[in-house]
Amino acid sequence: MIADQHSQATGRMPHKPEQQFATGSSAPKTTAEFEEGATSPLDGLQLLLKQFRELKEYFSHFVAAKTDSMKLLLGSAVLRLALAALGFVVLSGFLVSAGWLVLDGVAGGLGELFNGRLWLGNLLTGILFLTGLGLGMYFAVAKCKRTFLERTVTKYETRQARQQSEFGRSASKRTEDAVTERV
Repeated sequence: MIADQHSQATGRMPHKPEQQFATGSSAPKTTAEFEEGATSPLDGLQLLLKQFRELKEYFSHFVAAKTDSMKLLLGSAVLRLALAALGFVVLSGFLVSAGWLVLDGVAGGLGELFNGRLWLGNLLTGILFLTGLGLGMYFAVAKCKRTFLERTVTKYETRQARQQSEFGRSASKRTEDAVTERV
């Protein structure tokens, strides 16, 4: 719109990059060409605008490449997650089936030992399985608690030893001193 007003006021067409410049030559394509021959401020402005358009295009290309890279990364992550979930479902199915077959075989064997009383074999197998599962969980939780306690004690012993060497006393020694002063 401004270019149209300018062309109406001057009676000339608006300036385009491919037109002749004040120096009588075509628009400089590089900064070096501008420095060598062009002296008009209009030439410099045109070159600057061209360079800004070029920078905009390069930046747009960079953003598009980064966006596509992130899409590819996200797609790969989703695919891996889906494959991991599928693998988990398949493995779980195999484990449940194998466990069922083992427990069914044990129950059938115990039922034969009790003169064909399959219900007694099933009952005894269920009780043994649940007892074993409960004891296993109990010992696993106890071991985790014991390991956590040992790590915590070691952490604070190490910290107090560092305090003793650095400050000449530790936090526990200061607490003992404060209790003795109150008494």
